[in-house]
Amino acid sequence: MDKGIDNNLFKYDSCGLDYIYLRNGVVKKETKYGSAVSIHNIESLHRCIGLEIVKNRPQLSGAEMRFLRKEMDLSQVDLAGLLGVSESTVRNWENDRNKNNTVSAEILLRSIYLEHVDGDGTIRESIERIAELNRVEWTIGKIEFEENDGGWHTKAA
Repeated sequence: MDKGIDNNLFKYDSCGLDYIYLRNGVVKKETKYGSAVSIHNIESLHRCIGLEIVKNRPQLSGAEMRFLRKEMDLSQVDLAGLLGVSESTVRNWENDRNKNNTVSAEILLRSIYLEHVDGDGTIRESIERIAELNRVEWTIGKIEFEENDGGWHTKAA
């Protein structure tokens, strides 16, 4: 146990973060296969951990980025697509090989997680749409707008 840590706390490092301690909600028991631990309402615990990370950590570590990605059930490829980076960039971030997490990527990841927990999907849908636009060949063409009683609108083709 770490110095200064209450011996009644359970170090919950199997979540991938080595600084999470649980005061209660943990049942330890011996089985014929050895010691076992059961954590009450683990989904709620992980939600609480994720919210603490996105709202209160000044810069995300690689382990924290991995935790958030896994909580949203995203692969590294999926997250890379949402953030507009390569899979290897996400892998390097998660393994702390590239400390240059861009602020914008962190903001997007935090926003996507917050919406995953409490939102209606509009932020993620918007980000996915923009990411898709960035993968499409684009030629600049004429875009027409027209005004009517409801204000300005894109003119239908």
